[in-house]
Amino acid sequence: MEHLQTLLQKYRLLHKETAIVKAARPSIKIIKNKLEEEQIPLGASKIGGLPDMPEDWEFPTYNDRSLSFLGQFNLQEVKPYDVDNHFPDSGILYVFYDVVEQPWGFEEDGGCFKILYFDGDEKELRRKQYPEVTEDYLPLPVFKVSFTTKLTLPEYPEDIEFSNEDEESYSEMRQELIQPSDEEGNYEPAHYLLGYPFSIQNDVFEEFGLKPEEAVLLLQIDSDEDDLELLWGDCGMLYFCIDKNSLTNKQFEKVQFTLQCF
Repeated sequence: MEHLQTLLQKYRLLHKETAIVKAARPSIKIIKNKLEEEQIPLGASKIGGLPDMPEDWEFPTYNDRSLSFLGQFNLQEVKPYDVDNHFPDSGILYVFYDVVEQPWGFEEDGGCFKILYFDGDEKELRRKQYPEVTEDYLPLPVFKVSFTTKLTLPEYPEDIEFSNEDEESYSEMRQELIQPSDEEGNYEPAHYLLGYPFSIQNDVFEEFGLKPEEAVLLLQIDSDEDDLELLWGDCGMLYFCIDKNSLTNKQFEKVQFTLQCF
């Protein structure tokens, strides 16, 4: 909250502070820590590398090819940062996607991603090797991840009237809050769980037909050319969303996906 107040002052929006703070929604920022695969404990949260799954689980497939493993998130590690208590208290979420073809998530792209959930004894986990490795299809660079709480803001907050000048200031402030850049103009990838999507094209929740009060951004993975060696389309973003009721009931088969890019 202190960072948001600093930005409100920087962008001369303190006269809208109460309404903007009310509109803010907490997210869980994903912090990448470079380690070798063998240094990461089985079942720990990570991006890239190899999944730690039960021995009888297989890589999900799409168009006769195994999906790529984007990452796994141990919810016991996530839970301390889950301010609004969205996630289950335990279990591991696994995220897979076709990083070769990078489908958009249209209706005809059904099966291009997969979210799996395991809530058993972690002693059952084994580090799974990729079923096939080719020049275009191989494990992503691996990073153990840690988490911290981070505020996000909606692109067009309801019940806040902005002047044209305030609207521009709000947009710039939101950019710096969610996807800050360094002195050379390089943006920090906006990888996070929960909060508001950092939409590039259409409003992500609207695209899924979800009302803002019912929608949950399960995961957002940004383009990350430096570390993950991947761009989603033209510097785009991957979004995985679910409704609150399905998340409460652990119905991860109801997750919806889209890719947006510039």
